[in-house]
Amino acid sequence: MANDRPNQGQGIGLKAVADELGLSQSTVSRALRNHPSIPAATRERVAQAAKRMGYAPNARARGLAIGRTEAIGLVFPLERLRLVQTNFVDVLSGISDVVTERGYNLLLSPFRDDEASVLRRLATSRMVDGLIITRPLVHDPRIRLLADTGIPFVVHGRSDVDIPYSYVDVDNFEIFRRLTELLLDYGHTRIATLNSYRRFRYAAARAAGYRAAMDSRRQPVDPDLVLETAMTEEDGVACAARLLSLPEPPTAIICGSIFLAKGVYRAAAEAGLQIGRDLSVVAHDDQLRGISAADFVPALTATQLSVEMAGRRLAEILIDRIEGKLGDDPVGEVSRPDLILRESVGRR
Repeated sequence: MANDRPNQGQGIGLKAVADELGLSQSTVSRALRNHPSIPAATRERVAQAAKRMGYAPNARARGLAIGRTEAIGLVFPLERLRLVQTNFVDVLSGISDVVTERGYNLLLSPFRDDEASVLRRLATSRMVDGLIITRPLVHDPRIRLLADTGIPFVVHGRSDVDIPYSYVDVDNFEIFRRLTELLLDYGHTRIATLNSYRRFRYAAARAAGYRAAMDSRRQPVDPDLVLETAMTEEDGVACAARLLSLPEPPTAIICGSIFLAKGVYRAAAEAGLQIGRDLSVVAHDDQLRGISAADFVPALTATQLSVEMAGRRLAEILIDRIEGKLGDDPVGEVSRPDLILRESVGRR
């Protein structure tokens, strides 16, 4: 007897399974990916039918059926993968968790020099449904580039551009303002900052927060105490050694990352200084795995906020945008960190 269905060797497609069950191809696709929006009973029914019919997923066919590739892209500088100390892996972890939960794929696209060409190629080739970009500049041309292509995108951070876009950020102005005010409250006036490079918007905001706090107490800002550096332990050692060798060294140091703070602790020990007594140290902590402000000796005073959770929100917002679950207006989220007072701060 002739069989009116294709045999397994010919390959059963998504449409055949959908027709068999009287469901849409989109519903079947999501059910097979265990999408939480599909009831468990439906997911089980689809899984059994697919197994019975010999369905083998075809990513290209599924993408054509639902009008999406079900992939998002993350574009980042290649050197971030080569850093031993970075928050990038934690951001990537948060993004990856959501991508896996939602049944998407993640395309990592590192670049060396010409990021714009990578972004333009991904956006126009439709290899991905949406893009995530990180570490925006104060005036970042990537945002307009992506807006002009029409591809959904979200930014980890903000930029001072005059077009609407979606972002997930932390209140970086508030981070350095609160840390500076804390040190001022403890009687410190010679307060140094170890910050990232101010071409990045987050670093510029932190620098502004520091200055605003100093200005509010009518304290002068000594340019010799304001340093820009990479966010590594070794840079923390070098910068702190430079500061502590000044004729009038700082009595307190604000660090833009927990790695810098670790370096400051090392430099202080080499100079025979006791943290919390001879030198106060505070930092921002992204709550990275493998290093904790509470485990410093003495325990490090820090503002803290999970950068991994920021990664989750980046992916959630982008996928919701791709799937049409958001309106036309962009989504902007700014989180305020907690300030945890520990033993690394002493009175002057």
